[in-house]
Amino acid sequence: MESDSGEAARSPDVPNAAVARMAAAVSAPELRPVVARYLAGDLSAQVALMQMVIACEDAAAVRRAVDEVTAEADERSRATDAIIRDRVDALTRLVVENETGCGRIARMLRSDIDHARPAATVEEGLAHVERLFDWSVGQSEEASVALYSLGSPELLGRATAEIVRQLDAWGLLGPDRAVLQVGCGIGRFERALAPRVREAHGIDVSGEMVRVAERRCAGLANVFLAKSSGRDLGMFADERFDLVYAVDTFPYLVQSGHALVARHFDEARRVLRRGGELVILNYSYRDDLAADRAEVRALAAAAGFAVALDGERVFEIWDGAGWRLRKA
Repeated sequence: MESDSGEAARSPDVPNAAVARMAAAVSAPELRPVVARYLAGDLSAQVALMQMVIACEDAAAVRRAVDEVTAEADERSRATDAIIRDRVDALTRLVVENETGCGRIARMLRSDIDHARPAATVEEGLAHVERLFDWSVGQSEEASVALYSLGSPELLGRATAEIVRQLDAWGLLGPDRAVLQVGCGIGRFERALAPRVREAHGIDVSGEMVRVAERRCAGLANVFLAKSSGRDLGMFADERFDLVYAVDTFPYLVQSGHALVARHFDEARRVLRRGGELVILNYSYRDDLAADRAEVRALAAAAGFAVALDGERVFEIWDGAGWRLRKA
């Protein structure tokens, strides 16, 4: 089965034994856990393929692993669960259609410019982020903001649309709303939100990212983009926005130090109107959701936010966890 977006549909009814058997067919041990999670329905095809590339930094090895799973499914055609078969087919199509993008991402990863090591100081952390994104946007505009796009404008568009739909479903958009994205990247959300809000603002520490965003958003009169210091939201007045949101931005603040994270919580509350929300989509890359939830709750309480959504995974394509923090 597939969803309308082309992603393999998730189901709790996949036999564990079948998943284990299919994953065991993969010769590279570092890829087996990702394959198992995907076949069990815990990951979308896009995210699974991205995680496989991250795990081995070798596009050819990823293609080989997908071929091994396909061969196993073919050999056991009658015994292969129909849902698993559909997922195998979806992953095969995706890797074939995005072989070039996977290769580019593998090369980006091998450069080791993007790492999860904590910075010694805030200054060091911000300088690293600026260098990283100035460089990565030159490698692939789409992959620079979402590796799971595999460098594909179409795949990035699907993921962006899903997030916009969720923001709308939460009641955070509207023709009277002014919104601010912290870490706007290439302006994909500003472009998508322009028809849905009064003003769409975006800031980024990467000047190269902002230049690309300005090109992509050219002609949109209600989109405002600027390079920021990354230290605060000092360029904006108090109670200026109805929504402040960050998509895969806070992990880099976390790497740069707790003081910078706390500063952004305080600053977000300052620039939000009463009843406005800070939406964080992905807080860290520590792979410890319980720790992230506890940390966000503590930061929210200190800054004066009420927690409306506490680290839930609400997306089908992307595996990011979401928080909604409301200013009383």
